[in-house]
Amino acid sequence: MPLIEAILPHAPAFVVVLARVGGLFIFTPLLSSASVPLRVRALLVVILALALYPISNTEHLIGQPIEFWSVAPLIATEMVVGASLGLLASIPLMSVQLGGLLMGQQMGLGLAQIVNPGIDIEGDNIGQMLFIIAIATFFMMDGLTIIFDSLAQTFMYVEPGGFVFSDAPLDLLVGLIASGFELAFRIAMPVLAIIFVETLILGFLMKTVPTLNIMSFGFPIKIVIGLATLIGSIYFISEAIGFEIEAGLQVAQDWVWSL
Repeated sequence: MPLIEAILPHAPAFVVVLARVGGLFIFTPLLSSASVPLRVRALLVVILALALYPISNTEHLIGQPIEFWSVAPLIATEMVVGASLGLLASIPLMSVQLGGLLMGQQMGLGLAQIVNPGIDIEGDNIGQMLFIIAIATFFMMDGLTIIFDSLAQTFMYVEPGGFVFSDAPLDLLVGLIASGFELAFRIAMPVLAIIFVETLILGFLMKTVPTLNIMSFGFPIKIVIGLATLIGSIYFISEAIGFEIEAGLQVAQDWVWSL
């Protein structure tokens, strides 16, 4: 058929573009979520690839023979581009989840593990609540729009098939992970500090009043004090989360511009 004969030469080039777009759905918040049906994510990948294909410089790939050994390396490298963008954007949200996990462990809520559908990992209730705040902040800052725009810019700076693994943002990734650990401890520090003081006081009472059953009321006190401290510091926690998410998005944009 004339239509198929006209489209078939574009197949290798489109597959490479599709791989770059598909890599974005590996780590990007919400796009990688198991709560989004697989068919919906696959449809979004195809739609985005069709939208970005006209602006991608794929003339050198049009008409190339479709062979696995020639196309597979290109697919692997192109997926790294999209996956890198998604990973840089998701690290701050994972760090928030870690901060909530630290608080939950110290408050005695670590046994109540639940699955976080946003990033498809297990976490506790505190981490889930903070993750919801982080994902809401991510959307209010137009995080998905920035990531999509950065992905589109990669086609302007690096033609499909022209990316090499040495251009992967490993240094930026390490720095962002270190900053993420710092964010997790900054978020958890108020609760960790107050629970540490509470533990010292209860330990002192247990030594001075041996007949007092500390275990009977120490556990609920720890939860109440921890939750009260978390509520009192939620404004400062949200400010820290917003700053870190903005920094992660800026790092992703800087890496794209450096290409």
